[in-house]
Amino acid sequence: MIAIQDTNRQTIEATFMTFSGGERHVQLGRIPGDCEPAFSITAYIRSANDLIDLLLIKNALDNQFRQPVAIDLEIPYLPYARQDRVCAPGQAFSLEVMAALIRQLAPNKLTTWDCHSPVGLQLTGASNVKPADIISNSPALVALLKDKNSVLICPDKGAVNRCNEIKSQLHISEMVRCAKRRDPATGEITHTDVLVDDLTGKCAVITDDICDGGYTFIKIAEQLRAKNAEKIMLYVTHGIFSKGLDVFDGLIDEIYTTDSFSHSATKKLTTIKFSNTQGEAQ
Repeated sequence: MIAIQDTNRQTIEATFMTFSGGERHVQLGRIPGDCEPAFSITAYIRSANDLIDLLLIKNALDNQFRQPVAIDLEIPYLPYARQDRVCAPGQAFSLEVMAALIRQLAPNKLTTWDCHSPVGLQLTGASNVKPADIISNSPALVALLKDKNSVLICPDKGAVNRCNEIKSQLHISEMVRCAKRRDPATGEITHTDVLVDDLTGKCAVITDDICDGGYTFIKIAEQLRAKNAEKIMLYVTHGIFSKGLDVFDGLIDEIYTTDSFSHSATKKLTTIKFSNTQGEAQ
């Protein structure tokens, strides 16, 4: 989904289609005659088609005004942020390619939410919405994290700085780190440790930027159960949930995420509706 607004916060409609040869086509709706050549665009990019659509929208706006228009661009989930380096000979530096395409849009301002890698911010020049700022839009989650019986669970070494920011900004009293080992040949996780002896009576809140299939969080939750955690919660900014939510049954009691991905309402899942300018929780 791509949403376009002018400086008066009026929505500019756009329709999309695919030609039989696979090419994408965009048609903008009516643009008010007194409209300034400046727009805000929020792009939820899920596919290569979405990226092409975004490029076509910018070109259509430029053509409408016969000059390059100014855009403030928000991409909540930055695609390819996990492909932030070349891991083996013959592979592409995918994030570098993505950043080059974004730079073609020449955004006046680019914003992303809880970007997976600082390399993504460096290559795109994006401003990053910190996870604590997003969490703050959910009073229920903030109260849960600040409860005296709650403990923040940092899932791995790479998440330490992020979790420390959340701990500091939200004034959380206790944090526990986890460690995991990978098979160097396959990259698969072979072992997970929660670095604490006992969590009896505690509500453990795991937090990370992305949940894809959920394997990391399943293994952490198994350890938390073994260490007597009374309740286990999960907050991820970007909930892809490619394996569904059933994989967490019996391990994770509740899950919080944002609307950077679309989700069906369930008792287990709470979606924080967030906007960079104004957020609200449901």
